[in-house]
Amino acid sequence: MFRTFLAAIGFTFFLLNPDFSAALDTGAAAQLGLAADSSTVVEPAAPAAPARVGRDLTPDFNAAWETADQKLGQSEKAELREYKVLLVRGFMTGGYVEPFALFGKKVWVGRYFNDQMEVLKELGVEYSMVDIDSVMMPAHNAAKVAAEIRASAKPVIIISHSDGGMYALQALIENPELAPRVRGFISLQTPFLGSPVADYVLRNKALAAAMSKTLGYFGGSLEALASLSQSERAAFLSRNGGDIRRVVSSVRVISFATLKPDLPGKIDTLLGIPRDAMLKSGIANDGLVPTDSAILPGSDFVRLSGLDHIAPVMAEDMFLKFDRARMTKTLLLMILSK
Repeated sequence: MFRTFLAAIGFTFFLLNPDFSAALDTGAAAQLGLAADSSTVVEPAAPAAPARVGRDLTPDFNAAWETADQKLGQSEKAELREYKVLLVRGFMTGGYVEPFALFGKKVWVGRYFNDQMEVLKELGVEYSMVDIDSVMMPAHNAAKVAAEIRASAKPVIIISHSDGGMYALQALIENPELAPRVRGFISLQTPFLGSPVADYVLRNKALAAAMSKTLGYFGGSLEALASLSQSERAAFLSRNGGDIRRVVSSVRVISFATLKPDLPGKIDTLLGIPRDAMLKSGIANDGLVPTDSAILPGSDFVRLSGLDHIAPVMAEDMFLKFDRARMTKTLLLMILSK
C-alpha cells in the first residue's frame, strides 16, 4: 500500500531529522526516555526472573553458519517440509512488502523478508506472510498470528522481525493451546524491553503529534508506538511473567540480537543517528533496538556484532552486506536441533 509506504518514509524522516540528533546528543540519557525530565528518573519495573535461564547459542550459530548448506541434507529438508513457516513483520512495514504503482509499473521498496522467502522456496517449505496491520496495537496483530497458526494444516515455525516478535509472543501467551503447534519461534531484533527511540518520539510533543496524525490517517493510533516504550514493555513482561516462562519452556525460542558499533569517520548504517545517540548513553544497539532488549527473558539467544536493524530482513541498507539466506538456513537448523 503506497500510503503505508509514505508513512514508513515519514517515520524514517523523523529518525534522521538533525533536530532529533541534536536533542539526543544533549543530555542523552534523559532525551532517550530514561528520564521524564532533568531531575526525575523513570525506573521501569524489572520483569520477574524467568524459571528457565536462556543459553547463549552464539558459538553454535557461528559453527552452524560455516556448514549450513552442507548440513541441510535431504533428511533435514524433509523434516522442514513437515512445517509451515509464518513470517511476521513489524511496525509501519506495509510499504516494504506491498508494491505501489509508478508510471504503470509495480515498484517494490526493500523487499522485506525477500531472502527468507527465496530460501523457503528453494527448500520446498510452505510459508506465508502473516497479514498484520502494521500501525495497529500488538493485541490486534497477535490475534492475526494466532488465527494463522490455527488455520495451518501443519505445525508452524515462526520467523518474526522487530515488533513482529511482540505479536507472536502475545499470541502464544493469550492462546496456550497453540504451543504444541509451534515447532520453533525465531525472533529477529524484537524490542521485548522496549526502545528508547519510541520513548524519545513520545516525549517530543511535535514528533508525537505528527506520528499521531500519521498513524490515525492509516487507521492506527499513537498507542501502537507507545506499546514500544520501555515502560510499556517492562510492564507487559512483568504482568505476563508466568506465561512467558511457560512459552520459553514449551516452545523452542531463539532470540536473535545484534549490535552495530560505530565505525569512526564512516557512514556505516542508515540508522546512524539513533544508533550513535544510544551508544553515547552506553546502550549497545542495532540503530533502533537495544541489544539486551532483543533477548526475551528465559529464551536461548544469538548475539552478533556488525548488523543494524535493517540488515537481517532486507538489502535496503547500502552500507551493510549480509547473507540473509545463510542466516535463515542456520537458524532453521538450530530449531531442528532440539
